[in-house]
Amino acid sequence: MRKSSSILKSAVEVARLGLAELDPAGRFVAANSSFLSMLGMKEADLLGKHWSITAHPDDHQRIQEAYELARTTGGGYVEIQGLRRDSSIVYQALTVEGITNEQGVFTGYQCLRHDMTSRKHERDTLMLAVESAPSGLLLTNPAGQIQFVNHAVEKLFGYSGVDLLGRSIEVLLPERFRERHTQYREEFTDNKGTSAMAGRDLLGVRKDGVEIPLQLYVNRIESSAGDSILVTVIDIGERVQYQRELEVAKQAAELANRAKSDFLARMSHEIRTPMGLIMGMNALLLESALDEKQRQHVEISYRNVRRLLRLVNGILDLSKVEAGDLTLEAVPFNLDEILEQCKATLATGMAAKGLEFEIFSEVNTGRYWLGDPERLQQILLNLLGNALKFTEQGRIDVRVGPQMSTSGTSGLRFEIADTGCGVPPEQTGVIFEAFQQAKGTMHLPYEGTGLGLSIAKTLVEKMGGRIWLEEKSGPGSKFVFTAFPQPTEGVGQIEVAATVSGTGERTLAHGSRVLLVEDNDENVILMQAYLESLPLSLDLAVNGEEALAKRQRGDYDLVLMDMQMPVMDGYTATQEIRAWEKAGGARRVPIVALTAHALSEEAAECMAAGCDGHLSKPVERSELVGTILTFSRSDSAQD
Repeated sequence: MRKSSSILKSAVEVARLGLAELDPAGRFVAANSSFLSMLGMKEADLLGKHWSITAHPDDHQRIQEAYELARTTGGGYVEIQGLRRDSSIVYQALTVEGITNEQGVFTGYQCLRHDMTSRKHERDTLMLAVESAPSGLLLTNPAGQIQFVNHAVEKLFGYSGVDLLGRSIEVLLPERFRERHTQYREEFTDNKGTSAMAGRDLLGVRKDGVEIPLQLYVNRIESSAGDSILVTVIDIGERVQYQRELEVAKQAAELANRAKSDFLARMSHEIRTPMGLIMGMNALLLESALDEKQRQHVEISYRNVRRLLRLVNGILDLSKVEAGDLTLEAVPFNLDEILEQCKATLATGMAAKGLEFEIFSEVNTGRYWLGDPERLQQILLNLLGNALKFTEQGRIDVRVGPQMSTSGTSGLRFEIADTGCGVPPEQTGVIFEAFQQAKGTMHLPYEGTGLGLSIAKTLVEKMGGRIWLEEKSGPGSKFVFTAFPQPTEGVGQIEVAATVSGTGERTLAHGSRVLLVEDNDENVILMQAYLESLPLSLDLAVNGEEALAKRQRGDYDLVLMDMQMPVMDGYTATQEIRAWEKAGGARRVPIVALTAHALSEEAAECMAAGCDGHLSKPVERSELVGTILTFSRSDSAQD
């Protein structure tokens, strides 16, 4: 036993643990060197003295309780502030054990002190970090009772830590959510396989009753003393407020965009109506006997009105893109006809500059397709118009060939090359953006809105393709784009459309009756001038109500219906006419809508109202005559 005791004391010394013995009155009777060293004392300073000289007075009560516990139960433990001989403080863990003799009589104490200064410093540093954390930290037991809160929790909820200790964590939630949250908490506690719960948004409630948006993270902490739950609380009030402001801003932007779209729709009507009249009257003047100077003046006026119309259409197309209303049709078309129309449209401009212009189509390029021929032609004319604008001499070539997509779909590839000034390298990255226009190498100002390539890019992408500027040897630029309309083998509707659009194939029957419903007197004059050479009877109505009355009193071969009119608009009038025809078993007269709106999906709206066709103002004479030939009686039909 003496040998074992010696070994044990040696081990305690090596471990730098302070070991001392005290008599029943709490006076030191023995101490090892480590005990004396950690207090900066000698045996003479300690032996015979009461333990209280080795501890800070603030801890005397707790230490006394530990000694009493050791005397009555055999052992006690307390963490104390040890008091050194020089009055400095050291942090120690004190373990006290009661000593009895063989007869069980209490004879004193044995105490063990362990220096905790470094551990206390680490713990204090950790606690400082916890208290300084911007997020709220709560520690609860498995029953949901709060055991610890940091300063962020106190600040967030308006409680002091003392107010919350021992209370259920549900006190921090609005009453209407507490029962459900208790279920969540109990499910988490019972599910030992879940050690953490990701961020969950919910409402908390402050001490003053104000509700606040929060995000919670929950972690289970397992230890020998039992499980605890660490709850991290994040104040997301600023985020929620930002989201609300963002939603309000989004709604305001959508409202402003709708207001802009409505404005553009009205503007298109107000602008296109007089433009249509000017174009129509110019076209009529060009058909009359004019001297050379008069014809030159009228031609200049006509060309510039058409250019103005293209600018307005570009702005309206951009608005459609922004509103997500730009849609493509799916109708049969002949690719060769589109290419020829492009060539004819630009022929005068090419000849004026003395440029060579050729279109090359590879032999294996499909001829018939199902898609949107007007939008495809718009892309080509945009690119060719740019080539003509920026090319002063040389040539412009178009090459068309087949293109296969990565998924094996057949499509088309178009290359438009010119010998113009080209696109400066520093501007190649912006030319497909709205309102951007590349400057030529000669730094000349060029007309245009800068919308053509942006709209072309949008249309190409809607056709499943892409557009890019390709490097080209020699002067000029080379634009390439692909498109994927659906190939078709038959001609079907294409030939039918070609037949009814040509006056040589079909003539209007004498005595055909056409009702023109139009509230603008000047438009009426223009329409009368367009149609005066045709063998038809033109009747007039100034609004939808009058048109309905005239249809009920008589029969017509065709009704040309303006859709925007006072008293009764064209949509209502068309619906009323269709209802009257159906109720009385009358013949369904063809109705073609006339509208100056170019922003909304007017064609679909007109068809939904009961129209059979649609013409967008300004209407050219050839379009109007072709439409009348399509829907009216003809001599060939009578034969």
